[in-house]
Amino acid sequence: MKHSSLVFLFSCFIFVSSRLVAQEFPEALAPAMILKPVPVEYGNDKRQFQGIPSMALSPGGRLWADWYAGGSGEGDDNYVLVATSGDAGGSWSKPLLAIDIPGPVRAYDPALWTDPNGKLWVFWAQSEHWWDGRSGVWCITTDTPESEDAVWSVPRRLCDGIMMCKPIVDSNGRWLLPVSLWSLDPVHPERKLAIGAHVVASEDQGKTWNDLGHIAVPKKDAIFDEHMVVERKDGSLWMLIRTKYGIGESTSTDGGKTWSESQPSTLPHTSSRFFIRRMQSGNLLLVKHGGLTERTGRSHLTAYLSKDDGKTWIGGLMLDERNGVSYPDGDQAKDGTIYIIYDYDRMGAKEILTARFSEEDLEAGKIVSKNGALRLLVNKATAQHSEAKPLQFDANPNADGKLIRFGDSPELKLRDGDEQGLFKAGEKLFTNRDYTLLQYPKELEGRKFLRSKLEATETICRKPGMVYVFTPLKARNKDSVVEELLKNDFEKVSSPEVLLFGNIIGNITTLYQKEVKADETIKFGKWGVLVW
Repeated sequence: MKHSSLVFLFSCFIFVSSRLVAQEFPEALAPAMILKPVPVEYGNDKRQFQGIPSMALSPGGRLWADWYAGGSGEGDDNYVLVATSGDAGGSWSKPLLAIDIPGPVRAYDPALWTDPNGKLWVFWAQSEHWWDGRSGVWCITTDTPESEDAVWSVPRRLCDGIMMCKPIVDSNGRWLLPVSLWSLDPVHPERKLAIGAHVVASEDQGKTWNDLGHIAVPKKDAIFDEHMVVERKDGSLWMLIRTKYGIGESTSTDGGKTWSESQPSTLPHTSSRFFIRRMQSGNLLLVKHGGLTERTGRSHLTAYLSKDDGKTWIGGLMLDERNGVSYPDGDQAKDGTIYIIYDYDRMGAKEILTARFSEEDLEAGKIVSKNGALRLLVNKATAQHSEAKPLQFDANPNADGKLIRFGDSPELKLRDGDEQGLFKAGEKLFTNRDYTLLQYPKELEGRKFLRSKLEATETICRKPGMVYVFTPLKARNKDSVVEELLKNDFEKVSSPEVLLFGNIIGNITTLYQKEVKADETIKFGKWGVLVW
C-alpha cells in the first residue's frame, strides 16, 4: 500500500504540475491520475454506467480485465477500471486501479495486452469532452502481472487517436497498434494523424512508435473504425473495420504502408465491435453478432473458427443470445483455453462478463470441454441509472423552422421485427439498442412511434396524416438523416432542440414534420425516430 500511495501522489504531482503550464500542456495532454487503491467514490454502488471491456492473461495465467465507467453515459466523467482473477475467471477482485483525469477530460476505450516479453500494458484514450478532434493513446505497464498488487509505470502518451483493439506482433517482430482517428467534427488543428484506420508500429519493443499507413473508409460508411489486424500466412495484413453497414475489410501487401480500398466483407454484422485473433493452433477465432449469413442487432454473441485463414468459418458457439451484449475482446492461455470478455446492458444490468472455452467447444457448437463455462461475472455495478445534468445547448438553431403542425394521425404498416411504442419518458427507442427516451416536446407525449433498428427505418402509410421525425443536425452528428428528410419534403420545426437520449452532444435532436399521403413510403437510414 505504501508503494501504491507513492504512485498515486506522483501521478497527482505530474497532473498538478501540468496545470501550471496549461497553455503548453492542454488538459487532454496531461497524464491521468492512477488511483490505487480505488477510492470509494468509484465503487460498484456508485457507477450508473459501465461497459466496453478488454482482457489479457499474464504469462503465468492471471487474468486481467478493464472497462470504462463514470457518469451516466459516455462523457466528461468517464474513467477506466482494472480488476484481476487468479482462478481462471471463477472469481474476480474488486477494481484495483482507476485511471481518471479531473476536469472536462474523459478516459475511455481501454485495451489490455501482454507483450512478447511478458509485460502487461493498459491502453486507453483521453479526450477533452466526448470528442475533441484528436484524442490520444495513453498507456501504463507492469513487469509484475502475476501479482494482484502489480506495480505500474507512470502514464505515457504514444500518439493521437484511439486504440481499443489488441495489438499484434508480425512475423518481422514489429508491434502493430490499430489506431483510429474518427471522421467527426471538430477537427483538432494540432493533430498529427489523418482521418482513418491506422497501423502504428514499434520496432524497438514499445519504446518508440511511428505511423505506418492507414485506410480511410468512405465518409458515407465511416463510423468509429474499431479495426483489428491479423497477419495472414502469406505475409499480408488483413484489416477488418467497423462501418455503418457492418464489417469492412482492407489488405496490405507491403507491411502496412499502403492498403487496398475498403470494401464490405462477406461477414454480415451490425454496426458494432467484433473480435478476431490468431490462435496458438494457427486457426483464426472470430466473435461476432449472429450467424454467418445473418445480420442481427447487439445480440447472439457467437464464436467461430477458421482453418483456412478466414476464407471459411466453422462451428458457432453461442456465448450470449440476449439483447444488449456487445464489445467482445479476449485472449488465450498457454493451455489453449480461450477467454472472451464482453458487456451486457450498460445502463441497466451494468455487467461485465466472460466466457471460457476451447477450440473443441467451437467446433462442436456447444460446451463439451471440462473447463468450459459461459456468463462468468467479472463485475456488476449497482447504482440506479439516472440521466446526468443536461448538456448546455447552443442558441436555438431551429429559429428558421416552421411552427409545429397537427392533424389526423396516419395509419402505418410496420415491417417484420419493428414495433409500435408510446412516445413517453423511459421508452426503449430502437429494437437493437437499449437507449431510452429522455427529452421531447410535450405536444408529442403519448403519441405512437416506430421502434425499429437504429440503422434503418422504413414504413408505408396506409392512411394520410401528420408524421414527425427526430434526428440530429449534421453539425452535431454525422449520422444525421436531415438530408434524406429534406429530399422527401419534410420541413424543419422551430421547436428548440431536445436531448432525445443519453448525454452526448450527438444525441441532441431537431424535429422535422410532414403531412404524408396514402401509400407513401417513409424511409431513412441511421438515425432518426419516427413519431405520429
